[in-house]
Amino acid sequence: MGCMGGMGLGVLSVRLAQCQLPDSENGVSACDVIGVDLSEYFNEIRGRNSAKLNRELDAQDVEHKLLQVLATTSKHPSPALMRNRIRYLNKMYGDDRLPIQDILLYQAQDRNPLEKLIYNFHNFFIISFTNPNAQRYLRSYTAILQEKYRQIKNYKNIIHPFSNFRNQSYYWDILLIVGITIILFLTPYQAAFGITQDTLTPTFIKNFLLFICCLDIFVNISTGYYDNRQSIIEMERKKIIKRYMKHGRFFADLFGSFPTDVIFLNMWNEYKVTRKIVSLLCVFRSFSLKTYINRLAHTKLIIVSYYRNFIIFFWLIIFIHWLTCIFWLVPIATTSMKQPIYPREDSWIHYTDLWYKSKEKQYFYSLLLTIGNCLRSGFLKNNQRNVPDLYVVIIAQITGALGMWFIIAKLMEYMQGAQSSKYRYQSAIRQLKQYMRHKQLPPRIQYRIINYYEFRFQHRYFREFEIVNTLSLQLRQEIIMHSCRKLVENVTFFNNLPFGILNRIVSLLKSEIFLTNDMIVRANEPGNCMYFIGSGTVAVYTMFGKEICHLEDGAYFGEIALIMEDERRVASVVAVEICELYRLDRADFARTILPYPILWDHIKKTATERHERTMILINQ
Repeated sequence: MGCMGGMGLGVLSVRLAQCQLPDSENGVSACDVIGVDLSEYFNEIRGRNSAKLNRELDAQDVEHKLLQVLATTSKHPSPALMRNRIRYLNKMYGDDRLPIQDILLYQAQDRNPLEKLIYNFHNFFIISFTNPNAQRYLRSYTAILQEKYRQIKNYKNIIHPFSNFRNQSYYWDILLIVGITIILFLTPYQAAFGITQDTLTPTFIKNFLLFICCLDIFVNISTGYYDNRQSIIEMERKKIIKRYMKHGRFFADLFGSFPTDVIFLNMWNEYKVTRKIVSLLCVFRSFSLKTYINRLAHTKLIIVSYYRNFIIFFWLIIFIHWLTCIFWLVPIATTSMKQPIYPREDSWIHYTDLWYKSKEKQYFYSLLLTIGNCLRSGFLKNNQRNVPDLYVVIIAQITGALGMWFIIAKLMEYMQGAQSSKYRYQSAIRQLKQYMRHKQLPPRIQYRIINYYEFRFQHRYFREFEIVNTLSLQLRQEIIMHSCRKLVENVTFFNNLPFGILNRIVSLLKSEIFLTNDMIVRANEPGNCMYFIGSGTVAVYTMFGKEICHLEDGAYFGEIALIMEDERRVASVVAVEICELYRLDRADFARTILPYPILWDHIKKTATERHERTMILINQ
């Protein structure tokens, strides 16, 4: 298989027989990287002379057999996808031949059911092509393959942030949200109103949910993260733990998940009040609960206004519930820290005669008391007569006033936040969907339009043209140079250009986005520009429809159109995935280079030679 540079692409020899797998001790196999079951081929290999297993197989034999298996596999029927993966292997592993003994260690058919289960379970935590964040941050199929290889080789015991587990993590987040919410409601209620009736069922439920919270801590210290500052995926466990402890919620999660009942196993009934009070440490889990709710709302693209209204009332209910339980618990704790006994005569529980009432009545009256103090509307029928009750009332009134100010501030913030980039993006998407329904566009076109918006704006709507126009010329050039300079430097006849001219060429690049299966250039049509691939993969075809090769991040095509005005395209280029390309028009290029005739002659000579070689390859 060859990749013809019909438009200055060069020649790429893709021979799977030249793929050299890493050492088997690293645990990386062809099956792991390209995702193809090669067991049928290996069974045939076993039937040969066993001495041949200790030697490197003939290159042509390996190439023929593996390509045959790749072509017939049902897991990846797309030729474009298969060629992409083969090219990745060729580029990643070098030019040595394939040692069969390394691959035999990873045959799928040799695994027993338990090993297959472990293998599939492990793959659940490896970076996945179906994870939207993988496509969002890595932007191309090739980059995802390289990241997958890096994880398999070096970080097999780390959960990738863009894995299938994280892709489906909203189930885990929902489980934790429900579990922590139950803990935050159940634990204070049992500590206050269930203190005289210590049943085992609520205790079992609470400790089971705390065990799940402990599992969550383990998941957090085993999951990599995307570093926005450096734009890299960090998989080092030490750095993960350091970040979790320094910038995360490690200590809050640890205290909130600790099963405090273990401390009182030998004095379960002796210090019942103390045990109940210590169990309130679970309140620290509210920090992680906030994180999981925010992440779930972001994952499911919940409308910002609905989410913000919900979250205010959600935390308000939890706050009122906890304060209600504390109002009841304080008089009991000030009377005795061991066994719950009838509160002191100067407590509000004694004056309201609620000690022997049902738990429902106790909770209802304490709730009225809490609301009355938070709103500073009185203490119902009685005034406080002891210091602990006064302290609780003071705290309730202060927190109530702060809570009201907080709600007002949040409402004002939300009104201003209606102009935020995320909110405007969601508003733009809603308008876009209404427009598509009005035009009665078919689902396929609607899907493509939504994909374009997601790739273009990355879930944040902004007016790039207006923003760029407010910047100085120098800043605009620096932004463009940061994004595109490497792409231009990859072009052969641009290598010797002066830095000033190179900067001028980079400033002339125009960004374009092409969706999957979009025709970028068509064979036998006049060309007036060349393209640089910022991210994504494109397929190159002859004018007769034969696929030549794939081009990926950093590649370029169509440069002959910059030199020859009447030259027609010799190949068609189609987007294999969503691609971001940068276009350089011939008119802009000519205005930049023509004042330098020596450079122009050199570029023209180099491009013409490449074009002649390309035509020879295509006509073969």
